[in-house]
Amino acid sequence: MRFAANLFIFPLTFSWALALDNNNPETWRSPNNSYAIKESFYGDGKRVIAVFVKLSTGRSEVIDGSGARNSSALWSSDSHYVAINFERSHNWGDTAIYHIEGDRIAKVKLPSGMEAPRFLPSPAKDQILHVGPQAIRALQWLGSNRIELVSETAGAGLYRRGPGGAPVDEVSVDVEHHFIIELFGRTAKIIKSYEHKGV
Repeated sequence: MRFAANLFIFPLTFSWALALDNNNPETWRSPNNSYAIKESFYGDGKRVIAVFVKLSTGRSEVIDGSGARNSSALWSSDSHYVAINFERSHNWGDTAIYHIEGDRIAKVKLPSGMEAPRFLPSPAKDQILHVGPQAIRALQWLGSNRIELVSETAGAGLYRRGPGGAPVDEVSVDVEHHFIIELFGRTAKIIKSYEHKGV
């Protein structure tokens, strides 16, 4: 399952520039070639942090220092926004969107209520004992300030209960709910949402 983003900015500015080729991390340059998002490894090299770099000066700033197994970035066409998908663990991922204006980068506040378990079918919400891997991740930009996100789980375990409430069987319930988000500076709103129907 692919994962992705939604955590706080870690406003730490390095006094020295983090080289783009340091530890052979992944790097995602903006369409206008003014900025980049790069991974930087730390600790035993199994976790990464996200770093914003202004390429003309080499100035670097950690924008997510909470650590992830890996990450990926999607830039908007005008280079004013970047969405970063984080795989935090084997069963959890999230996404974060940042607004760039000049030398400044700031985290966009995403709408609440997009968590995948909220969209489990009834009566699953009352009967669920375990939810499998889940994530909110960015799929694609639909314009310079509109982006499609997906909230999903894979293999959510649901126990149907028999007489007396005893579990009698187990089925899988997968959720894939899509959101079209419109961005205004550091704010965002949902303008459309729909559920993907599997075969």
